[in-house]
Amino acid sequence: MKDQEAPQDGEPYARLCGRCGRPYDAASSDWCECITDHPTLVCPHCRACFCDAGREEITAFWNDAPPSLWKRRLKRRLEREEEPPSQEGNPLRRPLILVADDNDDARLISFRVLEELGYGVVLAKDGMEAYVLACKYLPDLILTDQVMPHMDGRNLSRMVKSSPELSGVRVILMTGLYKRDRERIELLRESLADDFLPKPISFEKLGEVLAGWLKRPEGPGEP
Repeated sequence: MKDQEAPQDGEPYARLCGRCGRPYDAASSDWCECITDHPTLVCPHCRACFCDAGREEITAFWNDAPPSLWKRRLKRRLEREEEPPSQEGNPLRRPLILVADDNDDARLISFRVLEELGYGVVLAKDGMEAYVLACKYLPDLILTDQVMPHMDGRNLSRMVKSSPELSGVRVILMTGLYKRDRERIELLRESLADDFLPKPISFEKLGEVLAGWLKRPEGPGEP
């Protein structure tokens, strides 16, 4: 799945790819498709992004970026805020995944990625809304950010697991905050969640994890 945005004309921004080591113009590159609060750009040679780079490296990238790239970033954010997919999504398709994330960009990317993978999708902006939608649609899996307003992912998971109607629903927590295994294990123990995914989450990684927890949906053209 490729970002269809046409790059704007402007000052080039030469960078070296951290994956393949080749130079490229970041100002005209596509946005990545990772589920993260702050998407980055991809190398046109190897299609690798730098979402998993350190915070200092990403900050330095944007500090040196030309105005044209900043305008692209702002335009993208405004478009995501103005045109988020409906929370109803496509709840009739199964397996059904409920995504809870307060970041508009992360929800939109999740929606597109999960639809392309063949799943039904329902969206929520926080834990309270997610719980209401879970009771309404009985999803097969909940993919939730940990840090959200009103109710965080930890408490959402605990409520789901304590509900007789929802206790069998798989819950996967997402966050970029916890880097140590000990912190992640403690979060899983306290939340009663089934799994943990550190942000940023690539298209491929998400597909592998979901296929492990759910029956893989049939792709286009498959019997």
